[in-house]
Amino acid sequence: MKLCLIAMCLAVATCIDGQGFPTAKCPPGEHSVLYCPERAEPDCDNPTVHNLKGPAACDRPQCFCNTPNVRNLKTGKCIPLSKC
Repeated sequence: MKLCLIAMCLAVATCIDGQGFPTAKCPPGEHSVLYCPERAEPDCDNPTVHNLKGPAACDRPQCFCNTPNVRNLKTGKCIPLSKC
């Protein structure tokens, strides 16, 4: 009984601490997102969050550029939309 109570307390603490959502460790200028269903990051060709071309797993966190920047698909860097 004690073991069940301890396990429940640890589970609740883990959910509260991490808010129950997986996150990615992103470089400076980017932030972690988790879309279900998974969405595509804004880029030079499509500067809004948009649908992926095919189905993908939604429990995988991604790093998106901080606004107002978008991803340059050729370099993989976050740049202002005006520099695309």
